[in-house]
Amino acid sequence: MVMSWCHCESWAADVVKHRPYDDAQQLTDFCVMRWQLVTPAEVERALAAHPLIGDVELLRAKFAPGEAQASTARSEQGQVLQASDATLDELARLNVAYKKRHGFIFVICAKQLSAEVMLAALRDRIGNSTDDELTCAAAEQRKIFLLRIESAFDGQTP
Repeated sequence: MVMSWCHCESWAADVVKHRPYDDAQQLTDFCVMRWQLVTPAEVERALAAHPLIGDVELLRAKFAPGEAQASTARSEQGQVLQASDATLDELARLNVAYKKRHGFIFVICAKQLSAEVMLAALRDRIGNSTDDELTCAAAEQRKIFLLRIESAFDGQTP
C-alpha cells in the first residue's frame, strides 16, 4: 500500500519500518519528515512511476476500469480526459520538452485542476533550472502522497 502513495522504495521501506502508528496524523507526520530527507535520485524514482500528464492513452491503459489503481488515477488526472485535443497535444509536446530539458517528467498535484491549469503550470515551470524543478517536483510529490494517505485512511487509524 505504501508504494501506491509514493513510488520511492527507500521512503516506503522506512515508513513501513517505523510502524505501528497511533493514528493517521502520526503516520502523515512521519511520511512528511522522511520525505524531507530524500535525495534527488529518490525524488526522480518517485516521479518515474507517474504517467505523463495528458498522456490519455497511457492513462487509459494503465488505469483501465476494474484495476486497483483506476479510481486513484481518475480522481487525480481524470479531468484531463475531458480536455480538448489542442490542449492534450500541447501537454504532450511540452511534457516531452520538459523531460528532455530536466531529465524527469513534469509532475503536479493534479487533483481538481483542469488540463488548462496544468498546461499553464507546465509552461510556467519549463524554463526553471533543473535544481529548482526537482525541488518543486518533490513538493508536488509530497502533496500527492498526502492526498493518497488521506484517501486511504479517511479518518481511520492505520
